[in-house]
Amino acid sequence: MQKEVEVFGVTYERYVLFQHHRLLAQQLGLKTIVDMPSHGAKAAGSLYAIGFGHAGCHVTVVNPEMKMMTGWKDIGLEDHVAAVEIEDIYHTGFADNSFDLAYNFVTWTELADPPRYLQEMKRISGKYVLLVTCNNFQPGYPWHRFLHEWFGFPWTHGQVKYNYVTAVKKLFKASGLDVVEYGTIDTPCWPDHTGPRDVRLHRRFGNKDQDAPKTSPQWEVPFLEYVRNGNYPGWMKLLGKWDMLFRKGVFKLPMSHLFYVLGRKMSYRLSEK
Repeated sequence: MQKEVEVFGVTYERYVLFQHHRLLAQQLGLKTIVDMPSHGAKAAGSLYAIGFGHAGCHVTVVNPEMKMMTGWKDIGLEDHVAAVEIEDIYHTGFADNSFDLAYNFVTWTELADPPRYLQEMKRISGKYVLLVTCNNFQPGYPWHRFLHEWFGFPWTHGQVKYNYVTAVKKLFKASGLDVVEYGTIDTPCWPDHTGPRDVRLHRRFGNKDQDAPKTSPQWEVPFLEYVRNGNYPGWMKLLGKWDMLFRKGVFKLPMSHLFYVLGRKMSYRLSEK
């Protein structure tokens, strides 16, 4: 098993996600979360909802990378998470309204039928649905596509038509979800570009045969050490303050690596009245 260490850009991404999840958990009164599907998008999987766990929520991760589930234990959150394997992501078997929030980080665009997926997320959530998505309205995206063409790598990053905030907002509305908040996160001073590291990962672990099992590296996740110690680098905290302060809306869209859309079930809205 080849070892890969997550680079500082991924570490910063995890930091702002962590802050955002803790903020949402507090503001929305969240207690139960489903992260589905929770395999890795571009780094170690199974760890994209630890901010919710750290805020006291119980998180159910669906189809995780099991070897990375140890990360929850490393930071003392093993009692806040459960792993579940589900064969049909469109028919999960969860009861209606099982969770306060149904959540996904990036991987939902890899599915064959995202609208159908969103209906299932809506069904199993009693309150909210949150999707975090790669932002193609930033300068790193054309370069990323160019490198895939140049090196002949298959495109494994999902349906790009959903990587635009307007498209996801329309999808939410078509699915019967009220869009209550949307915005951008992970907005550092560099574009979300594909560089030598990404090319190396595609060469080592990509698979041109899409039906064959894909290999993955043994990931080392520096962010877990920061969470365990409660001590984050100064540059990360400073950059994160501006990132979170101006997260709502599209102000940071041209340079943000990610955007999010938070939807609320209409039945939950009516029950509040």
